[in-house]
Amino acid sequence: MTAPRGLLPLLMIPTLGLVLTGCAERMSIIRKHAVDLKTTALFKRPCDADVPMAEYETMLNRCNRTRLSRMIEQFETIQEMEAARGIPGDTIEEVRAKGFSIYEDANPKLRRPNTLVLYGNDALAAVGMGVSAPPLQKPEEIKAYADFMAVHYAEQYIERDVVLVVDRFCVNNRESIEVGEDRVFTILWREARVLKRVIKGGPINNPKRERGLLLCPSGFLVDTVSGRARDMITPVPVH
Repeated sequence: MTAPRGLLPLLMIPTLGLVLTGCAERMSIIRKHAVDLKTTALFKRPCDADVPMAEYETMLNRCNRTRLSRMIEQFETIQEMEAARGIPGDTIEEVRAKGFSIYEDANPKLRRPNTLVLYGNDALAAVGMGVSAPPLQKPEEIKAYADFMAVHYAEQYIERDVVLVVDRFCVNNRESIEVGEDRVFTILWREARVLKRVIKGGPINNPKRERGLLLCPSGFLVDTVSGRARDMITPVPVH
C-alpha cells in the first residue's frame, strides 16, 4: 500500500533523524579552523606549494611561517654585557648583523610589523628588571634618575603562530585543540650595548573537551515529529 503523498515528508523525518544520530556518533558535524598569526617576517621559512600541508597548517600560515629554531639559535648568539669579565655586550650594529632589526630595510622610517620599542623602566620591565622610583626630592636626584632611565632602550620581536581547531559532535559536544608557537624576543640595551636578551613564551598544545547547552540534530527532529516540544531543549551539564 502506498502512503498518501502528504505523509511522505513526515515519514522521512524519523529516518533522517536516525541517520544523523549514527553520523553524529562517528564523525564531526562542524569543523572550524582559526589562525592567530603574528610574525616579523624575520628568518622566514621558504614556501613550497608542492609540499603537502602539515596537520595543523592552513593556507594562511603555510607561506608565512618563521624558521623558529634558526631565529632562536641566532638570538642566543647575541652577546650580553658582562662587566665583571670585561665584556661590553653587542652593539646595535652587531645585533643587526645577526638578523634582528625593527626596520624593513636600511631605511629607519619603515618599521617591521609585530615589533615594539620600549624606553626607560618599560624597557627594564620587559626583561624582568623593572625598578620602582626611589623618593626623589632634590633636582639633582631627579636628573640622575632620569639620566639613568634614558640610557635604557629595548626592542621586542613577536612571533605567534597558533591554530585553533574546533570540532562539534552531535552539536552539543565541543572538542578543540590549540597548537602552535607563541614567543616574544626582547633585547635590552644600556648605553647602546646589549645588557640582556630574553625569550618569553614557548610551544602551545592545549586540547579541550566541553559540553554545552545546544541541540543534538537527531533529538530535535524526533521530538518535532512526536510533538514533545518541551523536550526539544535539554540542558547538558558542563564538565
